Amino acid sequence: MKRDSIYGTVYRVGVGALLSVTDAATDLFVISTYYQSDDLISQANALLAMIAANLFVQLVGVAAQYGSSKSWTKVAKEAAICLLFMRPIVDAYRIGKNEEDTEHKTNLSPMSFMILNKSIELATENVPGCILQLYVWLNNPEEAGSFALISIGISALTTGYTSAIISFESDVGLDHRKAQPRFYG
Repeated sequence: MKRDSIYGTVYRVGVGALLSVTDAATDLFVISTYYQSDDLISQANALLAMIAANLFVQLVGVAAQYGSSKSWTKVAKEAAICLLFMRPIVDAYRIGKNEEDTEHKTNLSPMSFMILNKSIELATENVPGCILQLYVWLNNPEEAGSFALISIGISALTTGYTSAIISFESDVGLDHRKAQPRFYG
């Protein structure tokens, strides 16, 4: 069954990573479109601030996860992964390899770290960015452009899929079942 196998988990987190990276790419394209219109510069700045807030909070998470390892090269590498929008792909890869980082003594498992990063992404970028893009498109459809609808669709799809994955992985995760067997069954 896909729920119980590592292949199902790899598939779910892989699709989520692909959606997250695509969402970031479409958001950056929409920002460049907004900057081409004099009426949408403040909206472009707001969307850019949401992306920057996502990156900042994820960098704080990286510092908390790897800061105690006393290896600044590891922290710098993880920070670069965030800044290059590769965090979802790297998290999915680490979950697929099913390895713990014993060398650097991390605080969270790869799955827990991915859930943390996805939650940060939802709160700081996906949900507010989707709402902002909808608002801009409803008020200025000509200036926003038709590609904005694709970006809105991908943002909404990413938000829904990410929320479902977080809920599903938390519900079926063995760690949660062991810690709270009465709640998770």
